Amino acid sequence: MRRFMILPAAALALGLGGCAGNDQMTAGGRDVLLGGAGGALAGAAIGSFTAQAGVGALIGAGVGVVGGYLWHQHEIAERQAAERRQAQLNQAYQRGVQQGERQRRSSTTQ
Repeated sequence: MRRFMILPAAALALGLGGCAGNDQMTAGGRDVLLGGAGGALAGAAIGSFTAQAGVGALIGAGVGVVGGYLWHQHEIAERQAAERRQAQLNQAYQRGVQQGERQRRSSTTQ
């Protein structure tokens, strides 16, 4: 029983260790990988209570991958919303500067 707990954990550690220094991995790939790894660990831990650690790890990995992907999509949406808010603030600032310039010119010509 204990051997079956150690094998998935060791395989996961080796798999994640191979990705540790990878500068080519995208943020989305990292989120999906970490979600899958975390899900596999959680699934193996929960599955070990019913003597089905392998099945639990597979189910947990699948759920974790989907969760990691959804998290990445959420981060993209948040970043895009922040960029839109910043663009709106920049436009409002520029309109204010232009309006101030017009008022300054009109007050100096009178």
